Amino acid sequence: MEAACVRAELRLRDGQNRTYSVRTGTGLSALSAAISELNQKASQMLTELVDSERARAGSARGDEEDSGEEASDEEDGLNSDLQPEAKRSKSS
Repeated sequence: MEAACVRAELRLRDGQNRTYSVRTGTGLSALSAAISELNQKASQMLTELVDSERARAGSARGDEEDSGEEASDEEDGLNSDLQPEAKRSKSS
């Protein structure tokens, strides 16, 4: 008889698939433990992906900062979007 397992498949932006599986025993507590372990594996892999993308974005951003004011203009645009609209006064 084949051992029971839980699987997760993550599809990356570049189209690659990564499959993770964890064997589980019988019973609800064993299934819960296997799902928890699978969640940890997937979270770890996603954290590594996010860190590598941030590193790439940081190096690309460093290139933009060398070009002058373009990067600061973008940052100012982001900050202005977060500000609340100015209150309008009634005119008579």
